[in-house]
Amino acid sequence: MDVAPHSPPPPILYVITKGTWGGAQRYVYDLAVAAKARGHLVTVACGGHGELVQRLTECGIPVVLIPGLARDVRLGADLRALIGLVRLIHRERPYVVHANSSKAGLIAMLAARITFVPHILFTAHGWAWNELRPRWQKRVFKLLHFVTVLLAHRVIAVSNAIREDALWMPLVSKKIYVVHLGISPLQLVPRTEARLFIEHTLDASLPASAVWIGALAELHPTKGLDVLIRAFARLLDTEAVLVLIGGGEDRGRLVALAHMLKVESRVFFVGHIQDAARILPALDIFALPSHSEALGYVLLEAGQSQLPVVASNVGGIPEIITHEVTGLLSPAGDDTLLATNLRTYIEHPELRSQYAQSLHDRVLTEFSNDRMLEETFPLYAS
Repeated sequence: MDVAPHSPPPPILYVITKGTWGGAQRYVYDLAVAAKARGHLVTVACGGHGELVQRLTECGIPVVLIPGLARDVRLGADLRALIGLVRLIHRERPYVVHANSSKAGLIAMLAARITFVPHILFTAHGWAWNELRPRWQKRVFKLLHFVTVLLAHRVIAVSNAIREDALWMPLVSKKIYVVHLGISPLQLVPRTEARLFIEHTLDASLPASAVWIGALAELHPTKGLDVLIRAFARLLDTEAVLVLIGGGEDRGRLVALAHMLKVESRVFFVGHIQDAARILPALDIFALPSHSEALGYVLLEAGQSQLPVVASNVGGIPEIITHEVTGLLSPAGDDTLLATNLRTYIEHPELRSQYAQSLHDRVLTEFSNDRMLEETFPLYAS
């Protein structure tokens, strides 16, 4: 970094669209906290209040709300967000602008270029064209992502799959660096206490002898939870129950599906829980049946919790889950094979233990937060 040897670490501005809490927000939080600990002056800009804003404020990290910065495309609001970011950069004079998420990425890249920021980075947590959406929208998003990548000095892909999906773009391959996500050790709740917490939240008792299959995810079509419910409906001859932790727009549709398949008495919607990863030990089997997934923080959390995993063979998931080594994989959308994998775990508890331990070991050795930070911060100076 072109600064005097004894000067303080230069200011960093992190930008993300939503101030709520999810994988990208957790990533920004971890980087911002670590950057502050290293002596950087850190500011985070986002489009609204939420758990991320609350957590950063508690850590003494300034958060600036940018009017108009939202996920949906609205030209008037997007222009206000661009102007707001340009003004913020003029005031804060960051040496590094590091943007996350699709909308914040494009607007922040434009604002940083307009203001001649020396180091401009974008982290790709996923590509919108891989989501379930009409073909014309996929084409539009491909163009917008291409512009975002072109404007960035360096692009961080959170998995090899994300990088490979972008290699069709001309002139960008040399600026894309793979830095896998990493997490710090979790403060896990003991199994019995975690189960009591879930039952208290549900105001219901679940069979003590049942195998608890669970998912921790936003209730969104991309997460494939409808596929999980259909797979679970094939397991009614077992004692398993299905526990879905998380809130979101898809809850009504999923509840209706469970009712239609006559499994509503064995499918439990826990809702949103803050720091929900701490109660993962309540589960016996963890499922991530996503249609699209950049990598998946939640798989790292499941690994730390020593849970056996079934997941879709999409995106960066196979970079964590090796089939029949650290878990079981099936094609996205295939409820038949997903049900087969779940039944394998239910009938063979020794396999659950074996794969859970293998995943636990991989997460600890390959996906630590310290490793992620040590690979990320040098990119601010290159």
